[in-house]
Formats: sequence, structure tokens, C-alpha cells
Amino acid sequence: MAKKQNQKSKLVLTKVGIKYQKFGIPLCGTTSFYVLCSIFYVLFVTGCGPPKRSCPALADAVEGQKFLADYAAKVKPLRATGSCTLNYINEKGEKFTQSFPIRIWYIDSGKFCIYGDVFFNPRGVCFAVSDEKYWVYAKPMGISVKGAVNSAGDDYFSNPALLVDFLRAEDSECEKIAFTKNGIVCQAGQKQIFIDTCTGTVNKIIYVGQNSKPLLVIDAEKYEKVSDSDFLFPCSLGYEYYDKKNGKNRMEIKLDSVKLWHPEEQQTKALFTPPVENEFKESKK
Repeated sequence: MAKKQNQKSKLVLTKVGIKYQKFGIPLCGTTSFYVLCSIFYVLFVTGCGPPKRSCPALADAVEGQKFLADYAAKVKPLRATGSCTLNYINEKGEKFTQSFPIRIWYIDSGKFCIYGDVFFNPRGVCFAVSDEKYWVYAKPMGISVKGAVNSAGDDYFSNPALLVDFLRAEDSECEKIAFTKNGIVCQAGQKQIFIDTCTGTVNKIIYVGQNSKPLLVIDAEKYEKVSDSDFLFPCSLGYEYYDKKNGKNRMEIKLDSVKLWHPEEQQTKALFTPPVENEFKESKK
């Protein structure tokens, strides 16, 4: 009986061996190590994990500057859809959380807009920058702010131009370069720009206030190639703003679709026309 079982086991191993030989997997000398040898062979051929990234080495701030500029030059007008979550504290210290679908239209770092669908109003919330001006409004909350780009100082929510700062980082002159694993840190005034030298993208920007403490932190993650283009765009964005009076506010953007966009004059005019004051006042009632 035992002899028959042994013969049967050898037959099974022989069949399995023939199957593996068919795929070019060599057999080891003893049957006790057969399976183990086969596994090691597969791991050797296919690899145990993702391949190591080969990232260019940057010597100084000048090369870091060029690295940023090369990425920025590839970015083309795009449109994206996703969701936004706001966690903020008002002047009374009350905490609020609001999530809503968003649509983004981007022409360049000086002309883009984000519209949020709130309470069945596809334009209930808006962040927009155009012609060196910006406007921000949230109709359900009765908030409306406008002004000149970069004139808001430390007030992040009144300066939405910073929302896409990870795309226009080449505007910042790197004064110093610090090296990290697969990346560099560009020191530009009170701003630290963390660059992934493997992808040429900005992963993080930290804005430091006069007290040397973080004022605003932008995280740009999950870069993916935009269809029919040669550049990457982050599908996960995080913004942390440290308000001196009310504490930390946070906004998160998750994108599920990013595509190239060919702006048309009529559509552009509709998207980048600030709301009429009377119209906004009526919407607040």
C-alpha cells in the first residue's frame, strides 16, 4: 500500500515537473527542495518588490531651479473633478466640517478657478484667480472676499493663488539646497519646497511665518500622468493653515478625473467673471 502511494506521489511530482519545465523553470536535484527552488527562481526572475528608483543628482540651487522650471513648462490647461473637505474654525471658535463636489478649470498659475457644489448650487463656493485679482465666496455661509493677488499677506484663505503653488514653484528663487533621499529641499525666503527628483514634482511646500513656525503647509501627493500629455498632476492635495486666533484649518482635495482642457472664449468668460455684488447679496438672504 505504501509502495503504491509512493509511486503515485512520484507520478504527481513528475507531472508538475513537466509543467514547470514547459515554462523554463529548472528543477533542483532533490524533490525535497523542488518547490522551494521553484519559488526562489520565480522571485529571482520577477523580483520581490518594486524596482529601485533612479533619481538624478542635483548639484546646486541653479540646477534645482531648472528642475522646477522644466516641470512647469510641461503643464498644460486642464480640467478636473473631485471632492473637497473643509475643516475650519470661525471667529467664535466654533468648528465646522463641510464636504462637497468640486470642478477645477486651470489655464495657468495666474488664471484658474475652483467651483464647489453646495446645497444643490453648482457654484455655491468659488476660489478664483484671474488678471492678478482673486475672489472667494461661499454663498451658504455669506462669505465674500476679493482683492489683488499676493496682497493678502499671511491670510491664506484670502489668497487662493497659493492653491496651485506646487505648479508654479519655479517662480521662487532657490537660495539654498538641502539634499534628502530621492529629493531636495529648496529654501526660498520663508518658503521650503520639497522636490522629488525622480518625478520632477513638488511634494510639499511649507510657508514659515515671522516666528519661524509653519503658517501654511501644502501636500501634493499621488501624482498621475494626465491623459494625452507628458506631465504629472497630483490627485491628492492637502492644505493646513495655522490661524493665530482660531487655530488650525484644513482643506483636502481628492481628484478622480484630470484631463487636458482646450479653453474656449465664451466658456472662459463665464468661468472667470466675478459675481455681481447685488446677485451675491440676494443669495445671502
